[in-house]
Amino acid sequence: MTFLNCSAAIIAGGKSKRFGSPKYQAEFNGKRLLDLALIVASNISHKILIISGQTELNAVIEYPVYRDIVPGCGPLGGIYTALNNFDSDWLAVLPVDMPLLDAEIYFHLWKQREDQRPVVAKTKKGIESMVSLWHKSNLSFIEERIKNRQWSIYRILNEMNAVQVNFPPKKQIQFFNINYKEDLELLKTIRKSGGE
Repeated sequence: MTFLNCSAAIIAGGKSKRFGSPKYQAEFNGKRLLDLALIVASNISHKILIISGQTELNAVIEYPVYRDIVPGCGPLGGIYTALNNFDSDWLAVLPVDMPLLDAEIYFHLWKQREDQRPVVAKTKKGIESMVSLWHKSNLSFIEERIKNRQWSIYRILNEMNAVQVNFPPKKQIQFFNINYKEDLELLKTIRKSGGE
């Protein structure tokens, strides 16, 4: 089941300095992180795009790949680029580095839409800005902030009165984020031991 009038954008990152190599190529349970994100994206929409500074992706993947229109402004730049390159009313943003994330999370977000406000997941750690829905009308607001070099995505979500969807403790593991190779190894250990 996919959402009507919704595209999915995978934010596949840039140089992955902290990780030490392109994160999208790292494997979890025998699949690349990018492939795991594509599985989730394909359950959200038939229209998928990838935002990445890794130019070699263009040659190895069937989906359109876009580089940040405005480099150097972090995750907000990825969302801004995606909002400039999709053709639906809504955009689902997915990170490439949460390998346990599933489409059910986005179904919960989709149900909580109010008008054209962004919708974002929230866990005990706080707002999970890369697990979010954005309406095409949000582009002008973000564009103005980028022009003024205001790149805090958390501040922008607050200013736009984003709908924050809380997820219970049993869902927290799905938001496990891979920043370092050690994080990936830790997650593999947790899953192997049957941890949540």
